[in-house]
Amino acid sequence: MTYQSFDGHGVDVAVKRADDLDRTVLQYIAAYPGCRVLDLGSGAGGQSLRMATAGAHVTAVDQFDFEEQFAQYGQPADNLRFIIGDLQQLPVLLPEQEYDIVLCQRTIHYLSYHAALTLLEELLLIIYDKLYISVTGSGSLVGDTYPGASLPIAERFCELTALGKDMFSITEPVCLYNQVEFMQLLESAGWTVDECWESAFGNIKAVCSK
Repeated sequence: MTYQSFDGHGVDVAVKRADDLDRTVLQYIAAYPGCRVLDLGSGAGGQSLRMATAGAHVTAVDQFDFEEQFAQYGQPADNLRFIIGDLQQLPVLLPEQEYDIVLCQRTIHYLSYHAALTLLEELLLIIYDKLYISVTGSGSLVGDTYPGASLPIAERFCELTALGKDMFSITEPVCLYNQVEFMQLLESAGWTVDECWESAFGNIKAVCSK
């Protein structure tokens, strides 16, 4: 299975497969057809398309231009739209918009701790129900090539080693967390952590409520 990388932000896993967190979101959509979903860091839209096909109204956001990929999906075009933009400008990108749930997979670690905290606080204002979120953990193989793991979280925003950049196609700075640190980030932003777990690959995933 060949994965593609875009813009130094690692491989786009969702184009090829849905993981356990993706499937949990699809279960929510099955229970609440017609729900409004915000997909942050959508990549080329693999999971966005699954969610729209399942019956959700999906707004996908990514800083890389995936308009061509989304246009190729055709139907269900009426309930799937793509917006190009920086997640740190969310209030400008989505003025006066509200959603039932938000999915943010393998994305928020590309923000510094303080920027991630701000984004999570902003999401509380526009999300009615659930946050589904994941990060690459500091205990993962990616974390093995991360020189910032011993730094305080507020200072932990740096590039991987040259080996890590080559192995994982991640050339942008990242802030990696362990499971406890990630839960603390979510709770500090005002979210209630319903579930949090670490995958076999060292990725940390969480489902949160307002």
